[in-house]
Amino acid sequence: MIPTAADVLHSIDEFAPWDRAEAWDNTGLLAGSMDMPVRGVLCALDLSETVLAEAEKLGVDLIVTHHPILFHGRKNLREDDPEGALLCKLVRGGFGMIAAHTNFDMASGGVNDALAKRLGLEKTLEMECGGRIGHIEETTLDMFVTLVEEKLGDKARVYGDGAKRVSRIAVMGGAGGDFVQEALRAGADVYVTGEIGYHKALDCQQMGMAILEAGHRATEMPAVPAMADALRTSFRRHQYAISVNVSASALF
Repeated sequence: MIPTAADVLHSIDEFAPWDRAEAWDNTGLLAGSMDMPVRGVLCALDLSETVLAEAEKLGVDLIVTHHPILFHGRKNLREDDPEGALLCKLVRGGFGMIAAHTNFDMASGGVNDALAKRLGLEKTLEMECGGRIGHIEETTLDMFVTLVEEKLGDKARVYGDGAKRVSRIAVMGGAGGDFVQEALRAGADVYVTGEIGYHKALDCQQMGMAILEAGHRATEMPAVPAMADALRTSFRRHQYAISVNVSASALF
């Protein structure tokens, strides 16, 4: 039996349950049909022209992204706007698409665990908000910033004294600005996230917690290979003959 998109959805549910997605989110099968046969999958952070070209070159049937399409209601399918053009190419190419967004953010082995692992955090625990907090060998904030930029491949905006000694690190991939209080309550020396408001970051600095605004894309990209690994594990368990590929844009 050739697995279907419904089978892939079930596999994702095993490690990132769909019922954990936020009510406002747009997750699940966003293009294609439940009974479409799937022989190959391409994992990516976002749907893009590059990802569609990769999917065509690899000959996969299904694209699995973290960020969804059709996030806001559309009233047309025009090709003279970016999302409309992508949607038309997706459909013309015959690809299915699944998005695992907020359900994968906090899942075990998901976005925040992948970020913590990439930064070398040890003894990692889940915070109230789903972010992670762990430890590194004590170092200066400046040295830790250098490490973060090397591991994530992007520059970070820093709020804090570079000479500050740090060892307790909280992380939240993507737009984690709303969860600074959880990081403060957890006793973090540094909070690493993708996006945070300027004044909120300054307030945290005043309260003794440094902030690294490391970029939405950079803090979530480590999760793409993690998603591919989780899919491979599930497919092997179910004996599904599906190839799993990681977009070149997610390899660092």
